[in-house]
Amino acid sequence: MAVHARIAVLPPGRQTLDLHEVDLQAGPYEVVVRQKAFGVCHSQLDRIFDPGRGTPLVLGHESIGTVAAVGDRVTYVRPGDHVLVTWIPRTPLEGRPPAATSVILADGSRATTHNTFTWGTHALVDEQYVVKALPGLSADLGAIIGCALMTGAGAVMNTAGVTAGQSVAVWGTGGVGLCAVAAASILGAHPVIAVDIDDDKLKLARRFGATDVVNAATGDPVEAIRALTTNLDGTRGVDVALDCTGRGANIPISLAAVRPGIRGAGIRGGADILVGIPRTPFQLDSFDLLNGEKSLVGCVGGSCDPVRDFPTFTAWTADGRFDPSALVTDRYPLDQLNTAVDDLHAGRVGGRAVVEL
Repeated sequence: MAVHARIAVLPPGRQTLDLHEVDLQAGPYEVVVRQKAFGVCHSQLDRIFDPGRGTPLVLGHESIGTVAAVGDRVTYVRPGDHVLVTWIPRTPLEGRPPAATSVILADGSRATTHNTFTWGTHALVDEQYVVKALPGLSADLGAIIGCALMTGAGAVMNTAGVTAGQSVAVWGTGGVGLCAVAAASILGAHPVIAVDIDDDKLKLARRFGATDVVNAATGDPVEAIRALTTNLDGTRGVDVALDCTGRGANIPISLAAVRPGIRGAGIRGGADILVGIPRTPFQLDSFDLLNGEKSLVGCVGGSCDPVRDFPTFTAWTADGRFDPSALVTDRYPLDQLNTAVDDLHAGRVGGRAVVEL
């Protein structure tokens, strides 16, 4: 059954999205999701401003909605089910790799995506990119859980394995960074230090559980963090830093703020987790990394298993430990999607931008 939809398409050679009327037909393993809300993620800017694009693109990878239609080999969901869409596959080890979807436009051209798309009234996705949701789950949570919350909180919970009493610094307090701050606080880290160059974002970080804030534009952030973290073994620096900036030049700085180990005592240094996508090459102080026995760890999607971790994030929301409505600072209708993209690119989005349908 074909489902009529209105979706955002990025034409080749342009940085402005067009809205297209299309009919979506689910393939054997595909699901059509009627969207309720979707997030506007910074990683999509890389595709919008990629000068090498040669084909029309459909974008977006986190949303909440209900199933409108399914392919004849889909077994996980059925029409009417409440679902979340994400870009991390739900069952990657079960033999069939998930397939990227594409959409035939009215002029006969094909718009493609590298895995999923969510920017539209409906999404057409491989069933591995949908996760069942509880009826009544808030649109705010559903619109951010599939990327921002998963990536930021997952990096703290899964990649770093933060435990109560550990010290944490989060560099960059946009949507993903705020989720990392919240997760560190929920898991009992102390202190939880937020680092940014925007005082308004740092103020918001306190609302999500930051015990201390550092404006990196007004002083030396490494020295500020060391002053806040005098460890019992005499070292200074945090146990875990999470670099959510996506700036290559910032990575050696966030690494420098991690505590060193102690040679001969069997005490290794802390870890710097790369959460944001480095968009430029970077150089490290190899002596700091080696002599301090520090770790630099890559993290994709918060090292999350969506089926395992989404219920945890939902529970945090249900009992009041995490407030998704506070993270959603900017809301737009579908017709203003280009405005949302422009606001995000210009740094005008405080937390997370969400399109409501």
